[in-house]
Amino acid sequence: MSSPTSPGPDPDAPEPSGSQPVPDGGNDGAPEPSWSDEEDSAAYLGELMAAAAAGEELTAEDISQAGFSQDGTAHQLHPGPVLATLVHAATTDGKILATLSDDDLAGVITAVRRIGSFAAWAEMTAIREYATRPDPRHPATAPDAAAGPASGAAPGAPSGGASGGRRGARGVDPRDPAAACAGLPGRPKVREFAAEALAPDLHLTWQAAADQITYACAVAARLPVTFAALRAGKIHPVHLRIIEDETTYLADKYLPEADAKLAAAAQSKTFGELRYHAHRLVLKLDPDSALRRKNEARKDAHVRPFREASGNAGMSARELPPDEVLASWQHIDQRARDLRAAGIPGTLKELRARAYLDLLQERDIRAIPPSPGQDTHPGDTGETGGLDDMGDLGETDDLGDTSGPGETGDRGESDGPGESDGPSGNGGPGGSDGPSGSDGPGGNGGSGRGPRNGPGGTGGPGAGAGRPAGNSGPSLAAQVTLTIPWGTWQGRSDTPGEAGGFGVLDPQTARDLVTAAARHADTRWCYTVLHPDGTAAAHACAPGPHPGGPPDPRTLTFNEVIRGPCDHAQAHAGYRPGRKLRHLITARNATCTAPGCGQPAARCDLDHTTPWHHGGLTCECNLAPLCRHHHRCKQALGWWLDMPEPGVLRWRTPAGRTHTTTPTVYPV
Repeated sequence: MSSPTSPGPDPDAPEPSGSQPVPDGGNDGAPEPSWSDEEDSAAYLGELMAAAAAGEELTAEDISQAGFSQDGTAHQLHPGPVLATLVHAATTDGKILATLSDDDLAGVITAVRRIGSFAAWAEMTAIREYATRPDPRHPATAPDAAAGPASGAAPGAPSGGASGGRRGARGVDPRDPAAACAGLPGRPKVREFAAEALAPDLHLTWQAAADQITYACAVAARLPVTFAALRAGKIHPVHLRIIEDETTYLADKYLPEADAKLAAAAQSKTFGELRYHAHRLVLKLDPDSALRRKNEARKDAHVRPFREASGNAGMSARELPPDEVLASWQHIDQRARDLRAAGIPGTLKELRARAYLDLLQERDIRAIPPSPGQDTHPGDTGETGGLDDMGDLGETDDLGDTSGPGETGDRGESDGPGESDGPSGNGGPGGSDGPSGSDGPGGNGGSGRGPRNGPGGTGGPGAGAGRPAGNSGPSLAAQVTLTIPWGTWQGRSDTPGEAGGFGVLDPQTARDLVTAAARHADTRWCYTVLHPDGTAAAHACAPGPHPGGPPDPRTLTFNEVIRGPCDHAQAHAGYRPGRKLRHLITARNATCTAPGCGQPAARCDLDHTTPWHHGGLTCECNLAPLCRHHHRCKQALGWWLDMPEPGVLRWRTPAGRTHTTTPTVYPV
């Protein structure tokens, strides 16, 4: 190939030796780097780019001569269109890839990684711009350049962590990026509901989008050298995450030094090596940062149950005082050894798990003779019924009877005269579909509060009101919906169930949870008949407790869940919907109807899509669950929401982008 004459500067040319990463904000105002003296290599790359632009396919020889080998021209290229073109040609043609030497192939792999780093930088830069550009609906006042840190922050205090940053200040909701970014250098102002507008396009929850906004603003403001190294492809996005995390509580006066040193160190260290190096550097620069980190993290102390990938359950406790954790562990270990001494079968590891569950449920397995055929192994799937506080699980399906206050945003609403505890009125498809068409039973706590003495398993030590006597196994107050196919409950189907906020249940675990729920007096049973597509067709609730287990749905009267044209048969004359109407709506839409939001309907407001004071009906065709956050979002300037048919919600953001949510689809 002939060499082009007088090639101009190429932004994708190899990086000159000893150059530094570009500053935060890009190349604007920065001196242009000096270009390589290897004119022949630059000319050859220019020819390749001209050929690719003309539609010619690059060959294996072209890629090999491009210099992907160590210290070659392509190996030193910055991320950009030239490097992207070469990588595309090398990787999309299997024949070319197969002919490359190991040296060249390693160079291609590292080039792909450099492009990935640039892509991460570009995404964060665009997110930051989207979130912080002036909101035309709310003209912003110019920030006071001399103001320095946010009001109330001590001079030199860390802009991340205690005085703002990704974790936010005490009393500031860390999910609010505007508040979390207020203490950053430059005091970036985040537009209200920017995360909510961006989340649907990224297929994220608004909380995850808010975290990305806060993170993008924090690294650009606090770590400009490291952020520029990411742009140049010199470090991996995980390197940036590690440096940001380790310097979160570092005082601002030490940030420039840490930023420069860690950006340089990250270019030659593994993730583990970098974290170790960063941790030591931060402690050397600012020994007090360790105490600030510990004190701030302790404010997030929590206990959380979760579903294991195996289908079993787990429970974690985080950010607790070390002395109390060690003392608690010794207590569990001693209890396990006492169980072993009492002849309870199992290894010490298994007995620790048994002791842990016994202590949480205030019971003593030593005082309980096993039932005939009962498996006392700690791995028994029935132990998933040992979840202590289902109210913290974040229900995802609210098909249960939630009689009493605290159910939705329309709290404390009681039925009008003549309305019974269970839905009445015209029979829906329940009579014809029978139990096989039902998605129930779904158990839900009727009072909206925790069990009187917590779920217990026996009448042993600690048993009290709300606990069954005798050896009946774990007792689970179904304060979260257990969505379980009727056929699965009867053993005729292997369709999985679901526990709200816990996840999918295999058939045996689903039956165990129904059995555990039936033992508790606060459990109520509701049923939803499904359309063939898995959406709700009709709904009914059984009044009162049923200690023998879920009642036969054929004995109940079902009410139809409206889809398509609405006859307003279930409409209420007042503002607040009655209990029957609430159940129909939350059976149809089991979670908040904003895009990507999984807040359970039981914790949502039942929102009038067309406002009540503008003539909107209190009816299935105009009510939908919205969490309190998205309720505020809907009412903000520039947002629009309509319901073209019952259960179908169409959102329009201030940018004019539309997103549609549809009724919940249950497993069939």
